Amino acid sequence: MRQIRISNCEPGMILGKAIFNDNLILLEAGALLTNSYIERLKDLGITEVYIDDDISGGVVIPDVVKEETRREAIRFIKESMENYTSMQLLNSVEAIEIVNKILEEILSSDDVIINLMDIKTRDSYTYFHCVNVCILSVITGIKLNLNTAHLRELGVGALLHDIGKLMIPAEILLKKAALSTDEYEIVKEHSIYGYNILRKLPLISEASARVALEHHERIDGKGYPKGLKGDQIHLFSKIVAITDIFDALTSNRIYRDKISANQALEYLTVIAAPTLDTRVLNCFIEIIPPFPVGSGVVLNNGEKGVVIGINKNFPTRPVVRIVFNSDGSKKELFEEINLAEKVGYTIINNTELIKQP
Repeated sequence: MRQIRISNCEPGMILGKAIFNDNLILLEAGALLTNSYIERLKDLGITEVYIDDDISGGVVIPDVVKEETRREAIRFIKESMENYTSMQLLNSVEAIEIVNKILEEILSSDDVIINLMDIKTRDSYTYFHCVNVCILSVITGIKLNLNTAHLRELGVGALLHDIGKLMIPAEILLKKAALSTDEYEIVKEHSIYGYNILRKLPLISEASARVALEHHERIDGKGYPKGLKGDQIHLFSKIVAITDIFDALTSNRIYRDKISANQALEYLTVIAAPTLDTRVLNCFIEIIPPFPVGSGVVLNNGEKGVVIGINKNFPTRPVVRIVFNSDGSKKELFEEINLAEKVGYTIINNTELIKQP
């Protein structure tokens, strides 16, 4: 199984992973793609799909959280944001139950390295984003040796970190052009709105609520809404600040295309690093492989292949199945190499593997 852009899909390809929207399955895994299916997926704003083919045969893309659990969490966030009124509070019990399930599945996983390559529809970004940020934050918290109670608080805060956006007018949140200065100031209010919503909820701790308030604060004091610095910012908020940026960068948005995990990690560690907590950032980069399983890569000799495995201790040097020669021709026999054991090979770029005519 591997991920390709919808623009490169052709009739006859086999879907490798189910596609769902608003918790409803659109296409089951194993479905044969047709022209009408491909066009419908484009209309829904889906830009990538997973396919099964000879290039990726036998490649299993692991996930630390079950698809059913993800869908349950996405449904909860969607319904909460669509149905909220000041007279009808969010269901904090259900939020905690969902986080407990996510936490249990992550803790029972053999490895905390995550392979997050989601398929999001154009209109469901916010819901998927909240769930991804929750998962990424909990795994980062595990790397930071937080106890179970703190992981639960962190998970709840991360899952609900953007809940204040339900108070922002849709025409601003979904605007395709750049926001004006006044519009941006309105969007920034979601942090305060979110905190005020969560503080009213039973069973939601102050630490969880602070995540909604502080996830846009930066350790150099240049964040919002209060311009907090360093240790004035709660640890949970420092974690979500990083996972929030990463998932946003690796997701297609109305106003820009996503970037690769490798590029997002480079942005975090080079450009954004002075604004982020160093200890948290170092833990985060240990759980995110720059070249996820199922992604295409170009090697320094010009050959192209698909990542089929991750080396935990050397995440930048995965196991790669070489599919295309340097001249673009397809290899008669694919070669699988472990870059951790092959010193002369390096990955120079991400790519998408397209069958040559």
